Amino acid sequence: MATVDKRRRNARRSKYRPRSEAQKQRRKELWAAREADRKAGRRLSEEDALTLRLEELEAALRDQGHVGIHNRRHVTPLDEIEDDVQRFAVLKARVERLEALWAINQRKRETRGKIIIGGALLAEAADFDVEDRDALLERLVDILDRRVDRVRDRLTVRELLGDAPLPLRPGGDLDEDAETALAAAGEVLPDFDAKAQAALADDEDDGLSPGEIDPDYADLDGVWEAPS
Repeated sequence: MATVDKRRRNARRSKYRPRSEAQKQRRKELWAAREADRKAGRRLSEEDALTLRLEELEAALRDQGHVGIHNRRHVTPLDEIEDDVQRFAVLKARVERLEALWAINQRKRETRGKIIIGGALLAEAADFDVEDRDALLERLVDILDRRVDRVRDRLTVRELLGDAPLPLRPGGDLDEDAETALAAAGEVLPDFDAKAQAALADDEDDGLSPGEIDPDYADLDGVWEAPS
C-alpha cells in the first residue's frame, strides 16, 4: 500500500511552475551582479591572512638581524593605497618577496650551522689534550661509516680527521686506494683543483645580496644587511 501511494505521489504534477526563459536570464544577471561582492568578501578574508603573514615575516627577519626590509622609504604604506584591488596585489607581492627572502635566509643559516657543528667536532677530534679523544674519534668514525656513502666524501673526511681508520666505501678494505674504491663504487675521481677553485669562489660570494641571488629582489640590495 505504501509503495502504491509513493508511486501516485511521484506521478502527480508539481504545483510549482517551471521558470520561464526570462526568469532564468534574470537569475543569471543577479548572480553575475553579485559576483563583485563575493570576490570582495573573499579578498578581504585573504587580505587579513596576508597582512598577518607579512607582520610575521618582518618580525622574524628583523629578529635574525636583517633590518630595513619593513621600513623602506620608497615603499608606500598599505593603508595609503585607496584602491582595494591594488592594495591586495601589492600586499600579496610583498608577502611573496619576503617568503622568498626567508627561504634564502634559512638555507644560509642551515648551511652555516652544519659548518659550525662539523668544525667543532673536527677541532675536538684534533685536540690531543681532550680526555677520551680516542673514544670520540672512534665514535665519529662509526657515525661517518654509517652516514656517508660516497667515496669522494669519505676520502675528504678521512683526510680531515688525519687519515682516520675509515674505509673509502661501505664494507671496503682500509688499505684500498681511492682509484680502486671509486672504480668499485662506479664513481669518477673528482677534479680537486676545480673543487678548490669552487670553494674559493664560495668564500668570495659569502656576502651575496638579494639582487645577486634573484634580479627580482634587486630593490632590496640597499637595505639588506647580513647578520654579523
